[in-house]
Amino acid sequence: MLLRIVAIFLLVNIAASANTQLKFAACYQSSTAAGGVCERAFDGRTNQNYGAGSCTHTNAEKGFWQAAIKGFARVRFVRIYNRLDCCSDRLNSFSIFLDGQECEQSYSSRKSFSVKTFRCNKVGQMLVIKNRINTPLTVCEVQIFGNYLSGNPYGARLPMLQCQQSSTAAGGVCSRAIDNNDHQLYGHKSCTHTKNEKGWWQARTKSLSHIRTVRIFNRMDCCSERLNNFVIMVDGHECASYKSNSFFSIRAFKCNRIGQVVTVKNRKTSPLTLCEVQVYGKEVKLRTPKNRLPLVSCSQSSTAVKGVCQRAFDGNTSPNWHLNSCTHTKSELGWWQATLKERSLVRKIRIYNRLDCCSERLNDFSITVDGQECASFKSSGFFSVKTFQCNKVGQQIRINNRKRSPLTLCEVQVFGEKKKSTIKAGHFVGCFFESNHWPDFASLASTSNDMNRQKCNCLCSKRGTSVFALREGNQCRCGDNYGNNGEAERSDCRLPCAGDSNQICGGRMINAVFEVDKNHC
Repeated sequence: MLLRIVAIFLLVNIAASANTQLKFAACYQSSTAAGGVCERAFDGRTNQNYGAGSCTHTNAEKGFWQAAIKGFARVRFVRIYNRLDCCSDRLNSFSIFLDGQECEQSYSSRKSFSVKTFRCNKVGQMLVIKNRINTPLTVCEVQIFGNYLSGNPYGARLPMLQCQQSSTAAGGVCSRAIDNNDHQLYGHKSCTHTKNEKGWWQARTKSLSHIRTVRIFNRMDCCSERLNNFVIMVDGHECASYKSNSFFSIRAFKCNRIGQVVTVKNRKTSPLTLCEVQVYGKEVKLRTPKNRLPLVSCSQSSTAVKGVCQRAFDGNTSPNWHLNSCTHTKSELGWWQATLKERSLVRKIRIYNRLDCCSERLNDFSITVDGQECASFKSSGFFSVKTFQCNKVGQQIRINNRKRSPLTLCEVQVFGEKKKSTIKAGHFVGCFFESNHWPDFASLASTSNDMNRQKCNCLCSKRGTSVFALREGNQCRCGDNYGNNGEAERSDCRLPCAGDSNQICGGRMINAVFEVDKNHC
């Protein structure tokens, strides 16, 4: 048994020596007693006699020691030198963390050690040794082995703008969390601070982004345990959470959400303090649909704080209200509407939400084209920019708020194709879905086994309608309106006419629509 223990010890130490010894850049600890400053743990001196001035020392507490590595690294092993002139048994119950991730091996034993190497195999930058018992924490040297990473393990860092928080106390303004000062001592003016409440902090990325990771730096000079029950949200949707009886120094949270507004929300009543919030991911390039349709006039249910309806199609897509780019109604079941230059097939509608505040107001609404609903949105969260599929024919675009709150739109963009009011007589207009609930062609002119395009054209010419529809292979229907249920692909109109197999007569609940040609009857 003794030989086995010796063999394992040798293997771990050989493996550690095969990796690069990594360097620390800066450190601090929960407290300092008897002159045992944190820097002693990486001064290159492995003397295990406290009197030689080579060991750290905290007060008798569940304390910690931490140090930042000079760059991101994969830390494979951590080697700790214990004090030996006395008190070795104090270091017998502790955990090791790297960026909030516990290394694979913690330590708890009634026996003390002299020098011990621990496996870690984690990626990060901040190493923390946390005491789990109320004793002074003393380490005479901490050595780490592994490999530096080329670049950042989390990807590109996204710049954050326009922060806000639920309240501000002790001068801890929200901007401290995005000022690139990641010092974790409050006295360095690097940390935010709210009042004692279930508070929140938020900021937004420069543009719509795929947010992969959110990295949070906790306050460490005191009160670290306050940050132990919170959620992280992107555009109002939860992407990560943390709840623990313990605390962390630095922790990276996987997020994987597309949005723009990042919120950290406290789930308990305590001051919310963040020393830095770093967001990693990449910007999302919005694909611009083809054929943007111009809006020419607008109106809305009411106007408040000068948020006129024209702001929603002035070409200014800024989500910041203070840049005069957003509309605003009174707090009501309001609406906004605008008119296209001409009747069109509206394929998509893109809406830009307000982000400097109040984004959650726009989370329950419907979109209609000439009174026909083409899309709706209802969520406990919100969005930054969202594109809605529509596929309706008409000229009047309307957004109806379904809850009593101000309706604010920073930009509305409409995409599709113009539908000319006068098309060459007999011209094929397109294929369109039909609905029993809201039919385009309720008037059935004829069902016939010899149905063809010419016959239906003349039937509808006599009725004085502008268009006719062939459906199901043998039906002729007359009307003046179409497209309320969306446009289908031309290949969906593949049923041959019962009276002429060389002609198409729509599909199952799909109309093949043609312009009436009175000259051929």
